[in-house]
Amino acid sequence: MAGRMPAESGGHRDALRELTARHGERGGPLPAALDRIRASTAAGPEEWAPQVAGAAGLPGAAGLGSATYFADLAAPHGERHVRVCTATACFAARGVRHLGETEEALGVAVGHVDAAGRTSLQGVRCLGYCYAGPAALDGTRARAGHDLADQLVGRAEPRAPGIPAADTTGAPVLLAGVVLGEPAWDVRRRAVTGVRPDDVREEVAASGLRGRGGAGFPVAAKWTAVAGGQDPFVVANGDEGDPGSYADRLLMEEDPARVLAGLALACSACGARHGIVLVRSEYPRATARLRRAVRDAVAAGDLASSVEDAGPQPFVEVL
Repeated sequence: MAGRMPAESGGHRDALRELTARHGERGGPLPAALDRIRASTAAGPEEWAPQVAGAAGLPGAAGLGSATYFADLAAPHGERHVRVCTATACFAARGVRHLGETEEALGVAVGHVDAAGRTSLQGVRCLGYCYAGPAALDGTRARAGHDLADQLVGRAEPRAPGIPAADTTGAPVLLAGVVLGEPAWDVRRRAVTGVRPDDVREEVAASGLRGRGGAGFPVAAKWTAVAGGQDPFVVANGDEGDPGSYADRLLMEEDPARVLAGLALACSACGARHGIVLVRSEYPRATARLRRAVRDAVAAGDLASSVEDAGPQPFVEVL
């Protein structure tokens, strides 16, 4: 996804730019601060979120709004926080019996924390284990299988199945990088040294490449609309959740460098200095691997270490 800040026109007030100028820099640390406090208390966000926002120099509503909107912040947390999948594939795998079994095994109901504050259970969707469900995250550790409740209490061997990269015939179902190990940054490096942004957009247009969402929008059309605009940026959206989905998780976990190289190539085509990879909180392993891949790319000179240093190499952050 590519975008840009709206330009001022006709002398009208640009409320977004005004708010960004007033609060933008102070708002950056807020999500991490809210997450730290949420992990340390079982109290509801109304008791701590406004104070966290105030400490960042923001109105209390900025903290409370975020903490009550995002499920991971709004849900009560114990010392041990378990997220159990309630989405379609996991629901169908056991006819929703896994929820009752998990509640009984852990001694806590979904959406609650036990009286001692030790264990909390949250219903989520989706964890990307549709092929092996039902599934749960015990902290950041994935567990999946018909005996999920037994895994969570130590009565069965914990399992986090690998991601299938081929169908039952053995044919690969996703990109060659996962199966063949083709170097991820080669195309991007050639593009930086010998290809113009217009050339990249023309090649993408000729390929017929379309977005992987339901609209199937032509990628080159989107990039062309953004190119040359004011402060363009590019976002790679890793927030999948449709029934049976795990394609984005496969790429982010197993081939993170290729995701970053593609994002950097899109930045070049759009004239953007800043790229963002948005990863859903239910994919902690993907987040960790992408952040490690960013550090490696910065060290190799393929990505910039900050927005200020960005040029031919963009600055990329994982959120």
